[in-house]
Amino acid sequence: MSTIPTDSGLSAQGHAVDLSADPRVGALTQMLRDVSAIKDPAKMLGHFGPWVGQRFPRDAFISVSIRDLPPGKFKVTRAITNTNTRNQTGPAQLKSERDPWREWVSLPTYEGGLIGKIIAQDQPQIITHVDFTQDPVLREVLGDDARRVRSLSAIPTYDDAQSLNWAISFHQRLDWDNLDTFVAGLLDVNLMGTATRNLVFRRQAESLNEQLVGQFEQIAKIQRQLLPERSPKFEGFELATSYLTSNIAGGDYYDFYRAPNDERVGFVIADVSGHGPGAATVMAMIRSILHCYPDVIGAEHALDDVAKIAQYCNEKLVAANLNGEFATAFFCVLDPRDGTLSWNRCGHNPPLLRRADGTIETIESAATIPLGISNDMPFESDSCVMHPGDTLILYTDGITEATSNRPAHEASMHPAPRDTKAEMFGMDRLIEAVGSCSGEPGCAIDSIHGALFKFSNRLDRDDDQTLVVLQRIPQ
Repeated sequence: MSTIPTDSGLSAQGHAVDLSADPRVGALTQMLRDVSAIKDPAKMLGHFGPWVGQRFPRDAFISVSIRDLPPGKFKVTRAITNTNTRNQTGPAQLKSERDPWREWVSLPTYEGGLIGKIIAQDQPQIITHVDFTQDPVLREVLGDDARRVRSLSAIPTYDDAQSLNWAISFHQRLDWDNLDTFVAGLLDVNLMGTATRNLVFRRQAESLNEQLVGQFEQIAKIQRQLLPERSPKFEGFELATSYLTSNIAGGDYYDFYRAPNDERVGFVIADVSGHGPGAATVMAMIRSILHCYPDVIGAEHALDDVAKIAQYCNEKLVAANLNGEFATAFFCVLDPRDGTLSWNRCGHNPPLLRRADGTIETIESAATIPLGISNDMPFESDSCVMHPGDTLILYTDGITEATSNRPAHEASMHPAPRDTKAEMFGMDRLIEAVGSCSGEPGCAIDSIHGALFKFSNRLDRDDDQTLVVLQRIPQ
């Protein structure tokens, strides 16, 4: 084992090398700083190109692409010559305003000639002693410079191991004697190509994301239109609802249904698994099934058995073959004449029943698996009586599974995936919020929302949050 002498003669502060003596360091640092802030690929070339031009001088320059073209075909995406830069001094600079990614379709397509041979070779090349006026394509692209330049260097830029683009520099000298410069140019051009390509991908991703957000917003709008325009009113009871959506289309659903000449009213609250178009579609299916049910079973018996309602809905969803999608739901039928409440719970969060004396019960009975999975389980019902002052609270798991893993000021249109390790709002906090209010539906909803915000400290939601609160008015 060796030891390090404590007195080595080296200062703990070290010795800083003065990099300002080499102007290249400052210039390169500033260029990289500028490039890092650029989001547009055309502007990237405008900043990066002059640096490459200084390290790799040229008298004219063109960029060529064969991306998505038939074999032998190519497009000249940029052409920088003395012809179009006469007001400049020194080597031609990459200042073309053309954006080949936006103008690709309008660019002419060529084939053959010297460029075609270069592309066919599929490797970096230096060609000297050339009369470019004999090449129709280069004569068109280079203009008057075709008579002045006598050699070229062709550098491929690689994308997924393919040379889909080429940077071709033209020089007035006949020969070439500096391979170090060429090697540096090969590296610089490919770095520039990679950086530019990444910005193109980013722009494409942003554009696609904007389209998806627009589609999700449209789906969410349609989804909200499927919900009841107003809550039913019936003597002796007060009802309030709250439907707060996440920023992507979800699958929460609530509804009320009645049969002609029937004092009873049916309730349902449901939560489709997942988000997006699939969840919204299943939600719409549930709504259609329930609204057709009275016509199928017979209006005079539509609300006789809440278990049959749940079973019918399940059979239709199973038959639809939802490919893994399912829905939790709580079906109930209320007879406002005597306060009898009947229900079936299909995998849904247990509702809360706040009694008039402040005690809180959870409705756990008459439970089956979620809708749309299987027809093998029987559906049962249970019932109780809601007395004056009793309050029923129906909710979706967006309430109990809300998390506080992000500050409110970081709210975004694109919620981050839920952190399964983050603490959830949970049943205990929900029960506490319900217990701290008077039991009136509006008070219960406000109390739950207040507790949610205090817990999460955020205005956005990872999931829809739906509440349906029913109270039998105290006498």
